Amino acid sequence: MRRAYLIELTVFRDYGKQLLALGFLVAVLVGCGMQTVLAAPSIITCMFFMMGAMGAAAYDEQNDWGRFRLTLPLSRRDVVLGRYGAIVTLGLGGMAVGLLAALAISAVASAVELPGELSQALALDGDTLSAMAFATTFCLLIGSTVASVVTPIYFRLGQTKATQLLPTIIVMLFVLPVVFLGNSGLLDGALPGLEQVAAFLAYIETPEGLVVGCAGMVAAAAGILAASAALSLRLYETREL
Repeated sequence: MRRAYLIELTVFRDYGKQLLALGFLVAVLVGCGMQTVLAAPSIITCMFFMMGAMGAAAYDEQNDWGRFRLTLPLSRRDVVLGRYGAIVTLGLGGMAVGLLAALAISAVASAVELPGELSQALALDGDTLSAMAFATTFCLLIGSTVASVVTPIYFRLGQTKATQLLPTIIVMLFVLPVVFLGNSGLLDGALPGLEQVAAFLAYIETPEGLVVGCAGMVAAAAGILAASAALSLRLYETREL
């Protein structure tokens, strides 16, 4: 697995460098445009998990790399685990870039008096840091979930066929349920368990609740990625290249 992981990172090297630089720029622009550093790390984290999955699949069909890779001393299990390792590495790299951009913006805002109340808006305090931690781990969960959905499809069908089907799959999994619930009338009345949800949200606002919530989302993301990797391995083993 380690060899496959290093090969993935080598293939990803130039793409990853460009994406990291772009992510830093996007984080700075988002922070300045929204006049808050809260959202930048979360947006970049989610984006990098999804871009990692899609970018890696695109390389498989360039110069027939997917077939050539199997001529190397690598098993299909190594290929799958190396791919997921590279996706997680790029996603966590995006998180680091987003946090670095947020800290840089806040440092500049503290050192230089900006027009209006921009310096105060971009400053970091305890509440902003707590909200940033929760939003970032939540978007880590969202990004890893999307990557977990699309990666098995890429392993089974290849990048070209999967790209044709993914819009339909995404709509069926994420859009149609929302439309169905909205039109079914189930959301018109009081939702069951609404009081428990409100109590949980109030608990999340406490320091202990924040730690538990963030740890729970990270654990959920790890579990989803592990289940996706197991599914990808089964699908990839039966695929003829």
